[in-house]
Amino acid sequence: MKKNNSENKPYYTQRNNKLKPNGACNVTSMIAALSAAGWDVGKLSTKEYPQPEDALMHFILADKTVDTFWRKLDPPGRYAPNEWHCVLAYGTNRYMKQCGLLAEGESAVSWSENRSLAEIQLTLTQGGAAVLSGIFTAEGKKTIGHVVACVGYKADEKGNITHFILDDSWGDYRTEYANQNGNDVEMSLADFKAMIRSCNMDFKMAHLVRKAGAK
Repeated sequence: MKKNNSENKPYYTQRNNKLKPNGACNVTSMIAALSAAGWDVGKLSTKEYPQPEDALMHFILADKTVDTFWRKLDPPGRYAPNEWHCVLAYGTNRYMKQCGLLAEGESAVSWSENRSLAEIQLTLTQGGAAVLSGIFTAEGKKTIGHVVACVGYKADEKGNITHFILDDSWGDYRTEYANQNGNDVEMSLADFKAMIRSCNMDFKMAHLVRKAGAK
């Protein structure tokens, strides 16, 4: 059995981003996850930033309310706002409200450091997606922290997951990113458990993105 919520939807690469392309895996993966979950991410685009991932990045870096939220978490400014997962979720929901995709009191994205595999699978089964952080090996055997969108899974006849399906904005991790096309990359369950944070744990750090129109 295969479930892929990003099928026939655009693939988003951070490599062509206008803003911080080398550090935009977070916002680009968020846009990919929102798109997979059926949200009209085109409404997040602006005249200045026609790519929605750039528009989201700009909002998170420029919005005064997001800035206040970030500075309470990180007064010294050790990490950029988009690199804090809770700020990414907060800023994304706030921007979606500003763009008319969410009503007041609603959210599309929820963040937790303790998501079970069953929770992630259920979100995918219901037509949603997830944004996950992990440790990957890039060109030249360099280990990097990276963020990807999880848009589906493959399961055996008993419904047990064998692979998760990723939209990876940098490329295919299985080639150490020599292949820059990261659309619908199948990650084995063993790799998922070992590489996705918290690494080698059954509970994962994850943004869950609900399906558009679902409550």
